[in-house]
Amino acid sequence: MSAEPKSSPEKPDTPPKTPEGESSVGKPVKSSKSPLPAEKKEVIEKTIQALQAPTPSKLAQSPQVPIIVERADASIPPASPKNPPWTLQQFFNDEIDLDVELATRFQNMPVLSIFRERGLGTKSGRGVATLSSGDGAAQVIFDADATTKTVQMSFTFGAMLTLRFSLDSLTDANRDRWLALMRRREGGLSFLWGPSRWEHDYLICISRQYHTNIYAFSPNNFEAGARMTPDVLNKLLDWLDKFWNADDADGTDESPDLLTW
Repeated sequence: MSAEPKSSPEKPDTPPKTPEGESSVGKPVKSSKSPLPAEKKEVIEKTIQALQAPTPSKLAQSPQVPIIVERADASIPPASPKNPPWTLQQFFNDEIDLDVELATRFQNMPVLSIFRERGLGTKSGRGVATLSSGDGAAQVIFDADATTKTVQMSFTFGAMLTLRFSLDSLTDANRDRWLALMRRREGGLSFLWGPSRWEHDYLICISRQYHTNIYAFSPNNFEAGARMTPDVLNKLLDWLDKFWNADDADGTDESPDLLTW
């Protein structure tokens, strides 16, 4: 009998070599350094972005985060000169008579024929002048401060309603010029206002032989008017002159004759 051929010893089945991460059947397997899941990676990225300081471009694109710009002059509003009131515009254009127009608007004004003055404390340098009508129904109270030279006027009617005006932007030239115009024998029109003119409280006065009309205006859209006798006017001018020129040693005025406007 012929001898049977010898068979080679059986070798254990070993999977063929495959790239790292794959088995012999082509299924992926987890390696020692597996990548992070997509959800976890997204959470980490959002956390890092939240911890970083936002840039101006991101703030501008986000409607939920307002942009706050800090400036040293943020509290100072930009200068915006206002147009004069319509009545003054017409007067400056020589289209109306301001005396007639104001008399039409302020009809039957109370006549202030009584003048009283008093101090307001002993060391404050302030005083009060009260101009009232004969029946006491209407009065105008002037409060003056010798230090700041500020004057406040309170128009009161029936002890119920008061409108207050403050002349706190006047210069020495404005005050002296107005006093000189109000003491003219021929009378006439005069304005008492500062460099800002109608943008602050101001007065329009019209003097005549037997009376003087005083009109007060405010940029806050309220105004008042009254009529005073010549005697009350003279006392008021002397009283104001005392507070406005309290610091003058010789009482002389060498300032140029400037216009009120």
